[in-house]
Amino acid sequence: MADLDLAAHRAYLEAAMQAVRAAPLARRKALLAAMLIDGHIDRLFASGGRGDDILAYRAAMAARSPALGRILALCGQSGDTALVFDTVAVPLADYGRLAVEDFMVSLYNDHSVQRLRLVTADGERHDMLDSLTGAIAALDDDI
Repeated sequence: MADLDLAAHRAYLEAAMQAVRAAPLARRKALLAAMLIDGHIDRLFASGGRGDDILAYRAAMAARSPALGRILALCGQSGDTALVFDTVAVPLADYGRLAVEDFMVSLYNDHSVQRLRLVTADGERHDMLDSLTGAIAALDDDI
C-alpha cells in the first residue's frame, strides 16, 4: 500500500510541476508544488527503512541538496525564506533561449523579465522553478 501511496503522490507532484512550468509566475502553483515535495519526504519516511526519527531524516534530506533545503525552509514557514517577484535582466546572448512570451515582454521592458524567486535567510535569490526541479531530483536520489 505504501508504494501505491508514493506513486499516487508522485503523480500528483508531477502534475503540479507541469502546471508550474506552464505558468512560472503563478505563486500559488509554485507553493503547491513545494508543499507536495515537503509531503513526499514524509511519505518516503513512512514507507520505512529510513530510521526512526522523521526530524533527523528531514534534516538529512535538506542537507544533501541546497534546492531541497530551500524548499523545506519555505514550507516550514519560519519566516526566513520567502517567494518574491524579481525583475531579471536578460543578456542579449540568452534571447534565443527565452520563451516567446518572455521575449516579447523583454523587448518592451528594457531587456528584462519577471521571475518568481525564492529569497533565503542569507538574502540570496534563487529561481523558484530551478529550486523545485532540484528538490525533485534530490527526492529521486533517495528512492
